[in-house]
Amino acid sequence: MTVNVVVTGAARGIGRAVAELYAERGARVLSADLKLPPTLKGQERVRADVATKVGRTRIARAARERLGRVDVLVNNAAYQGAQGGVLEVSEAGWQRALDVNLTAPLLLVRALIELMPVGAAVVNVASVQGLFAEQGNAAYNSSKGGLVNLTRAMCLDLAPRGLRVNALAPGAIATEGVLEAIAAAPDPEQTRRDYEDLHALRRIGEPREVAQAVYFLGSKEASFITGAILPIDGGMTASFMMAGRPV
Repeated sequence: MTVNVVVTGAARGIGRAVAELYAERGARVLSADLKLPPTLKGQERVRADVATKVGRTRIARAARERLGRVDVLVNNAAYQGAQGGVLEVSEAGWQRALDVNLTAPLLLVRALIELMPVGAAVVNVASVQGLFAEQGNAAYNSSKGGLVNLTRAMCLDLAPRGLRVNALAPGAIATEGVLEAIAAAPDPEQTRRDYEDLHALRRIGEPREVAQAVYFLGSKEASFITGAILPIDGGMTASFMMAGRPV
């Protein structure tokens, strides 16, 4: 039976890698993003802001009409633009981070729940910054930390329906955003080395490596895994001296 997958934040980075991997392996993929995701074989696309009721309704309608069933929901859309610590972050930036990173996964599950059969899976893409805080990044830390515990709450509340819910906590990944930040730094080579040195493996991860973990958690091979938070971080959180440094 063909696997039907919904991926948010699928226009680039980790979300695009997830959509591409599922499409390569024969799944039917509904990709959603603020910008229309690139065309893939077997892929349906929808432009939607997951932080709005209109956007979530658009995704749910597309899933119902184009897929008919949702076997895997990947809550990947994220907002990192709310800069500043607890005394500096703007109220609007704080709210946007919560709306995209925390509230949207909750409400998308509600919007799609009747399309998810027994055995379906939800994979939330959190962050190592949901496990440890980074100074000066209060909104992102808090929203991703909330998503980590929301994953556990979803696990408990959706288990009676036969659904599994897990989350990933990626470290520094070579997404367009990270690569752009490195390129814009005064010393890009040193900045890249600084990113790499956050990890025990001394390198930045690739979006495809995160996508492979998403694929596993959404598959029947992970049928007894639920409520787990899996770091995909090259050993970043294994060391006290690494954890909490800027990502």
